[in-house]
Amino acid sequence: MARRMGTHDPLTPLRPAPSRPAVERTDAELVAALAGNLPWARREIWDRYSERVTRYLSRALGRPSYDVEDLTQEVFLRLFTRRGWIEKPEALREFTMAIAARVLKWNLRSRWVRRKVLLSSTGDLPEAAGDRNGDEETRDALRRCRQILEGLSARECVAFTLRFTEEMTLEEVAATMEVSLSTAKRLVGRAAAIVAESVARDEDLRQYFAERSGGGR
Repeated sequence: MARRMGTHDPLTPLRPAPSRPAVERTDAELVAALAGNLPWARREIWDRYSERVTRYLSRALGRPSYDVEDLTQEVFLRLFTRRGWIEKPEALREFTMAIAARVLKWNLRSRWVRRKVLLSSTGDLPEAAGDRNGDEETRDALRRCRQILEGLSARECVAFTLRFTEEMTLEEVAATMEVSLSTAKRLVGRAAAIVAESVARDEDLRQYFAERSGGGR
């Protein structure tokens, strides 16, 4: 499949995989090799965890409009540039999936804000949105929505947006996030309560939504 990253692919150094050891390395050994810039380390980590990250992202973003491959590369770019932040080398899998959750949160938050503010059924900019998107009122609503979602934890934001933007069932949310059904219910419920309370307290935002949802466009 052709890549959409253009002529410059930041992960190109992964491709040759020079002199990668044949032995199975522990996560701690991989982190040490990454910190030491050993030529095989990034490929080894990519081979071990990229499929898991792609599967996680695909479950949440499985529509054709999403570029899961690009987001997967974003996860590993962040991992490779922040290797010094891995406090527990033996927990490389958990660290990698935490980055994936943050990348997913950013993507879903942007989609939720676009859908909520611009009233698009898909989250893409509707045709007539160009003029509205430029006005001060809409920019302010976008900012306020982002602030609300920034107040959620990464897991709350992912759970909330999967449930209410991607319209997944709670069972699907749990499977996508790889958590129990009770945990998914708790995350969705807590996030929904925070969002609802935040919107209810914000008179301007509440009025903005009311004006654009009640008037027969």
